[in-house]
Amino acid sequence: MNALLVAAEVSAAVDPAKVKPGWIALVIVLLMGLATFLLWRSMNRQLKKVDFDDGSQPKGEGTPQADDGDQQA
Repeated sequence: MNALLVAAEVSAAVDPAKVKPGWIALVIVLLMGLATFLLWRSMNRQLKKVDFDDGSQPKGEGTPQADDGDQQA
């Protein structure tokens, strides 16, 4: 309850016409954007190194399986 009263007093004391985000907020947003871009680029590099099966070939086809040798002629 006290936090609500303090927030109400602060918002009443601040003039919205004089309060602006400022250059610091712009720099922080730009740095976060740059960090996101660099992380995205690094992730793409790492994913290109991964060898995975894309599922285009069914599991039963492709390489022949070895026989057990128990078949009779």
